[in-house]
Amino acid sequence: MRVIKTLPDAVARQIAAGEVVERPASVVKELIENALDAGAKSLWITAAAAGVDLIEVRDDGCGMCPEDAKMAPKNFTTSKIESAEELFRIESFGFRGEALAAISAVSKFDITTSDRDDGEGWRVTVEGKFDGKNEPAPHERGTTVRVENLFFNTPVRKKFLKSNVTERRRILETIIGFALVSPSLELHYIDDGRRVLDLVPVATWEERVAAIMGGTTMNHMVTIEADEPPLRVSGFVSLPTHTRANRNHQYFYVNGRLVREKTMIRAVQEAYRMVIPFKRFGVVVIAIEAPYEDVDVNVHPTKLEVRLSNERRVFDIVRRAIKKSLTANSEDQLDVGYKTNTSGEKAEGNSFEVIDGGVSETPRSLFSGVREDTITPHSAHYKTRVRDAVNSYFEEMPPPEDLSPRLSLQAEEGGKKKESADEPIDERIQTDDALFWQFNNSYIFIQVRGGIVVIDQHAAHERIIFDTSKTQLESEIPVSQQILFPITLELSLSEFEVFRSTKDVIRKLGFHLEPFGGMSILVRGYPHGLKNWDEGRLLRYIFDDILNDKVPGNSHAEQIIASFACRSAVKAGQKLSIEEMKMLADQLFAVENPYSCPHGRPTIHRIAVEDMERWFSRR
Repeated sequence: MRVIKTLPDAVARQIAAGEVVERPASVVKELIENALDAGAKSLWITAAAAGVDLIEVRDDGCGMCPEDAKMAPKNFTTSKIESAEELFRIESFGFRGEALAAISAVSKFDITTSDRDDGEGWRVTVEGKFDGKNEPAPHERGTTVRVENLFFNTPVRKKFLKSNVTERRRILETIIGFALVSPSLELHYIDDGRRVLDLVPVATWEERVAAIMGGTTMNHMVTIEADEPPLRVSGFVSLPTHTRANRNHQYFYVNGRLVREKTMIRAVQEAYRMVIPFKRFGVVVIAIEAPYEDVDVNVHPTKLEVRLSNERRVFDIVRRAIKKSLTANSEDQLDVGYKTNTSGEKAEGNSFEVIDGGVSETPRSLFSGVREDTITPHSAHYKTRVRDAVNSYFEEMPPPEDLSPRLSLQAEEGGKKKESADEPIDERIQTDDALFWQFNNSYIFIQVRGGIVVIDQHAAHERIIFDTSKTQLESEIPVSQQILFPITLELSLSEFEVFRSTKDVIRKLGFHLEPFGGMSILVRGYPHGLKNWDEGRLLRYIFDDILNDKVPGNSHAEQIIASFACRSAVKAGQKLSIEEMKMLADQLFAVENPYSCPHGRPTIHRIAVEDMERWFSRR
């Protein structure tokens, strides 16, 4: 009986599409690559509903004639290569001839294009399968690809997409990946009618990196250069004093292509070894130029991974270049040429100004940091007067009543536990100070009726903050303490987009934040009782957690609360007083689910007297 058969064309196309089109950001990546291969100098990208309802990419490249436009969405049609030998010397971003075919297989898709200067163009429409619809349509020289209703015929793929916030972030990261290494590229991005990016061409790579990574970050970065034919390495790396909690701000390019290249990642890791703390990562943007025949880009369906012919040499060159720059530079010697101009004259170079989450082409100074050697005697005297005034203010003012013991663990008077009728009697904590002790500055041992309760102080405090913050979010009554002198934080483009999408939830937690021009935010207040605010570093940790999908939660709000709870809770290794231990235990047993933290780790372990008696053969 015959059982092997040829798959229908529509099914085969959808299977192939699954390798190329993982999510909306995959579509954006493929369309940008096609535009750049067509010689585009300007890109206009539009998305709706995180790219599911609409993705449109318009370019001013060479465009296509009617015959090419009709061929483009078909399987394995390309203008990039003609023979198998050319696969060993790929100079373009795309070459397989499968991107448009894959996208059109899982969407309602059309191309409008023109290779003329008279405004005459053509439109080709595809819906799930190529149906050959071709009609005249006006269009300037260039191409517009419009992708609607993505995954309309593959609901399983659509079901496994992340939240809209996550998918929007992936799209933005994809766009940033191309913009970061292309300073001459003009790029505009509109999301759900809101202008997110308006990047204008700039003269230098430093200006583009500064515009995207943020002026504060760029002020802590140094250049790297290594020219060892046939390889050339260039880029920027942060000094050891400016690190991040993950690799989210590390970008690697091979011949202009953004890649995940293990050799370069290991080289960066080795260069920073013994220089930065464990589990901290430098901010890096590194580009390698290599002979095309020494790079195999045909090893991954989405071309995110490449294979280098001489990995060991690449490793050595990158590592040496980074170590050389880190050794030759220090914070007090660093001057990358973008300091604030104190003469009142306008600084050279254009950046972009964020307008309600979007951006304008307003020229401005790229960096706002002021060097110590620019402080005049008058300004130094002013700083002293301000400092003295602040000190006097705090000496005269009594300490405020702590309204948020959930954050600070400040003990309530008497430290008495609120008993609950449904609480097991043998779990009621006795109040004798001698019955509380801390082991390894991480675990709280409490004698209870019938045994001992062990509490993981970090997991327990995390659960307390999570539950109370969730209640506070529902009540929409933020409790905030104002900062006498507001703090300015300059964010990267990705961080600023996270701020934009999370600011309402963060405000309800007690943070008082507002945009402050460019990619900066002004912090006017933070949750009352918060002890590890750390001059804004806590916010950066939260942004990083959201960017990296490192926190659990059934909704975006829950993810933010989980990150806030984890980052603001007392840490393992932190010594607590008896009163603080009592307060933590009281608050833990008062929450709805005291037995695990938001990550699912246990908070409590009970050791019964019977267990101990068995251990010592008393039973």
